[in-house]
Formats: sequence, structure tokens, C-alpha cells
Amino acid sequence: MKQKDKTKLGWIVAILILALFANQMGYLGPRINIPGLTVEPKPEEKPAPTYVAGIVTTNVAAYDSLDIATSRTVGTNVKVYWYVYRNGWVLLGTGSSADLSIQKEDYNIVYAVVSVPSGQNFYVDYAKIQNMNSRVQSIEYKDVDGDNVKEYVFRLNIADSPYATGTGKYNMPLFTVYLLGYDSSHSISSPADITSVGTAKVTKHVEWYTTMSAEKKALAISRVVLIVNTSDTSKVALKKLNIPGIGNLDGSSFDQDVLSDQTKWTYRISSILYGADYIKLPAGTLNKFDFATQLELKLSSGDVLTFTLYIYYLDATESQASLSDAVNVSA
Repeated sequence: MKQKDKTKLGWIVAILILALFANQMGYLGPRINIPGLTVEPKPEEKPAPTYVAGIVTTNVAAYDSLDIATSRTVGTNVKVYWYVYRNGWVLLGTGSSADLSIQKEDYNIVYAVVSVPSGQNFYVDYAKIQNMNSRVQSIEYKDVDGDNVKEYVFRLNIADSPYATGTGKYNMPLFTVYLLGYDSSHSISSPADITSVGTAKVTKHVEWYTTMSAEKKALAISRVVLIVNTSDTSKVALKKLNIPGIGNLDGSSFDQDVLSDQTKWTYRISSILYGADYIKLPAGTLNKFDFATQLELKLSSGDVLTFTLYIYYLDATESQASLSDAVNVSA
């Protein structure tokens, strides 16, 4: 075969291979099924994400978490600060109707830093804020402004914020804040002493409970401690203790410390407001929060044991206080 003919044949073969490849990629109509030949089609390329860049106007509302018809005042009852993170925290504005200068490099992420001002008896209901705001991606509890006070930091995605041609600004979708009223005056019950339990092994119950001072209030429980005035663990064991919002816990869930003159059981929940056990009293519900305690006893003749329950809680400023009550149990 002449060299010229070989060259022409090579071009024909190359064209046929290219045509076959294009067919298998779906560029030249339906693919021809060729046994043993499978060429995956080129995947469709996803469009590049669009990042908001320009002025974004905030929109914030606040309500009572246990009474949605009652609004709270942004700037008075609760503060909302707007930050971005650009190699460090940058404050862009405060509250509602604030104009934030957003850059493409912020990648549609802004941070709402929420706190309760001094003198306002509210908790931030951070769990409900996350559940009710679909743009909230995560929550942290940290100090972003260097004042040694932690605030709730909500990471928001503001992609697809509507653009108003009349103002030349983007309108941030509504960010709704929910607050819980702190119950500053609550109480614990005083069950009667338990007498004549005998010296055989027996199970007894102490029916402790707490009450709120009013409906639509809440209390942040941080830990629960039970103390008895004996170090002889053969005389007593904690079997169960109920903590509202957590459950009827087995005694093994508590840390037990045997000291020289007492035994202490401790259940730690959170030393800060973030992660505390919030017990709440919605309108029309029973005002009774059960801390019923089950004890296993094997006393000696003449024994009198004093059981004291301490319920530690955090107020709206995150300061700790406690409720307590003592019950005597005698043989």
C-alpha cells in the first residue's frame, strides 16, 4: 500500500474513533451498544455558587418562648449583634434594620450574636431559635468580643436573600429570637419525715418536687446533689432520682463520694446556661416538677439519717444558686 493511501486510511480510522467516542458520550444521538465498550457520559457541570455581595438589611423579631403572642423588644430585652469572620471577628451592625456590608469572601455566612442585657430576667431559648430558623446552621456559646462574657453565636446562611432594586440592598430573611422568662421566685416541697422503717432492708420514697412562681416561666437546672449524714454505705443506697426533663435516673448515673461523715451523690448537667436542663411551665399545665427519690435502707436500731436534696440552678446572669430541703429517716 502506498504511503499516501496509508495516511488517508489513518485519518479515516481516527475520524471513526472520534465519531464513536462522541456517540458514546451522547453527543451524536442515541448511543450504539457495542459489547465490551462502555464510555461514561460527561457529567453535567454544577453552576458556581452565587455569593451575596453588597448591603444586606437585617430583619429581627423577638417573642416569649412560652407565650408566642407576647413580643419582646430587640435592643431592650435582648441584644443581637451581627458579625462576620475575616481572619477574626468583625462587627458589622446591631439589631434589626441594620445595613451590613457583606463581601463575596464571606461566602453567604453571617453570625448573629445574641445576649440578654443586664437587668433583664430572661434566658435565651437557643434550642427553639435553631428549630424555628431554617437558616441557622449551628450554635456556639463563646466570647467573640473579648469581654470575658460568653454569648450565643448563631451561624446563618443568607444565600438567596432577596434583592430590592429600589433600594439597591438585599433584605435578610427574618431572624426570630425566642426568650424564656426566668423564674426568680420558686420553691421546693418539704416532705414529712419517715419514721419506724425498722432494721430490715427496705425501700422508701421521698416525694420532693419544685414549683414555679407563675406560668410561662423557666428555670435552668445545672446539677442535683443528694447528701446523707453517714459514710456507712451498707446502711443506704440511692436507687432512683427523677430529674424533670432528663428522666428517672438510676443511682449509678450519679457520682458517689464517700466522705468522713457523709455520702454524696451528684448529677452534673452543665455549669453554664448552654446545655443546662430548662424546666418550663407553659400556661395551663401542672405546676409540679418531680424530684422523687427512691432509697434502699438497712438501718440499725436508733439510727436517724438526714437526707438533704440540693437543686442547683443558674439565674439569667448565669450566677448559681440552689434550692434545698432535708428529710429525716429513722429506724
